[in-house]
This record gives sequence, structure tokens and C-alpha cells, in this order.
Amino acid sequence: MNILKLRILMLIDKFHKATDVAEALQVKQPTVSFHMKSLEKEMGVSLFSLQQGRIMLTEAGKKLLPYAKQIISLEQEARQAVDELTEESKGQLHLGAESISGTYLLPTIIAKFAQQYPECRIQLDIKSPDAIKQLLKQGEIDFAFLDDRESLPENTVAEPVASDQIGVIRSASVQVSKSAEVDGPNMLDMHTWVKYSGASVVDPYSSLVKSHLKINSWEAVKQVVGGGEALAFFPACGVHNDDSSLPSVEWLPYPEADRERNRYQINIVYPQDTHLSMMQRAFLDFTRREGLEIKS
Repeated sequence: MNILKLRILMLIDKFHKATDVAEALQVKQPTVSFHMKSLEKEMGVSLFSLQQGRIMLTEAGKKLLPYAKQIISLEQEARQAVDELTEESKGQLHLGAESISGTYLLPTIIAKFAQQYPECRIQLDIKSPDAIKQLLKQGEIDFAFLDDRESLPENTVAEPVASDQIGVIRSASVQVSKSAEVDGPNMLDMHTWVKYSGASVVDPYSSLVKSHLKINSWEAVKQVVGGGEALAFFPACGVHNDDSSLPSVEWLPYPEADRERNRYQINIVYPQDTHLSMMQRAFLDFTRREGLEIKS
């Protein structure tokens, strides 16, 4: 007994004509008749009867029908499982992220995910929030990582995966003095400030000061601050996730920031009501489970 014979049994019950079954299977009508007779011979009983020009199932055929449906269903599930395994192991992901999550949070989760799915090809684009939203809208990336202060494109889903806050960084080697304390508005005009020049969640804070130097790299901002006596508004994850044994800067909370503004969420954003591939679902589930960890 093979799958084709059982499929013919099911289609005979549906169409009651060998020609219609042949058309559905894209085979010749004699092929359908041959497999019908072969199945009857194999089962040792009559399964089909001709009644007023229509092929009907006999009582034996009706008894066999639910088993045929079950076997074909299992065959389809088996094929899908194998196909999904192949897709998971050989798929690809295209991610887009704004500067903070792309620089400090995603690399760790991508590395962990790649260990579980070594055949997956992953591309990460770090761009401005507006550019990332445009890529998502055009379907050029699978997932976007944006903070919750950004307006989201239409027909998308946003799930929070990390929480962070903005504070001030200063050189870890600077001797703490009264003038070096981060004490709110009083210290804004007392120091040299370095600013990240790209669009980010830090913008409302950086706008409070007159920057002496603008740089489009978070790590370069950190190095300038670490090498001198300048200050910068900076995301906590960029310091707390630093694995170096001798950090160049220390992060301090900015007291004047109210609680609502002080913390923000990083979201994973993806199209709503869109079929996700197995690799995309695997990455989404992995991110939900692991989260974008911020070391404290």
C-alpha cells in the first residue's frame, strides 16, 4: 500500500469520477484506474462500485477511508517536519537596529543564537531609527530593534525585550571631587561635554548641554570621556555590559531625569499578521526567552 493509492481513494470519495481524480493528481486516467484495481487486489476486497456513472466507495472502502486520511495526514506532517528542520538549519535572518541596541545589546544575543543555529546566515544593519523603520516597512529586514520613544510603522507588533536608562559617564580615573559630582542642572555648564551625533534616545538629555565635540560612534564617545575629564550622556547598557576588566568610564544616574524619562524600553518590532519562517520564529522565541540582557 502506498500513499498515492490512498490519496486516490480519498479523491474518489470527493469527486466520484476517475477523470476528475486524474486531473487533480495531474496524471492520466488509466493510471488512476490501475492504482484503484491494485489497491483492491492488495486489500483482497472490493473498494469501489459504479453507480449511475459515479464511482462510489463500498462499505469496505468507507471503512478504509478514515485510515487513509490519517496516514496521508501523518505523511504531510512528516514532510513538514523535515522541511522545517532544513529551513531552521539553513535559513537566514536580516536584522535592523538603532545605534544603542545594535552596538551594545544585539551582538551578545546574535552570538548565542548562532551557536544554536550555526547554518543560519545573520546580517545586522545599524542605522538611524528612521532608516530602520523604512527598511522594515519595505520588507527588507525581518526584525527591527527600536526604543519605545519611537513611533512605529503601521501594521507592526512591538514586544519589549530590555529596559535601560540614561545617565552620565565620566572617566573612571578622575578623582572624585565636588566639581566632578553629577548633581543635576548645576553641573551642566561646569564641564566639557561630548555628544553622540546620531539620532537616539539620548537626544533629550544631550540637548541640555553645549557640546564641545560631536562623534557618530558610541565607543569613540566613551574613549574620549575615558581619556580625559569630559562628560557625556550615555546609555547604561553601554557601560554595564562592558566586559573589560579595567573600564575606562563609570556610569552615574542623572538625578534630574524624572522616572518616566529616565528609563526606556528596547522593543523587537516585526510586521503584523505576516507568516514567519521557521528561522524567524526560532529567533523571535529565542529573543523572548533570553532577552537582551543588561548587566547590572
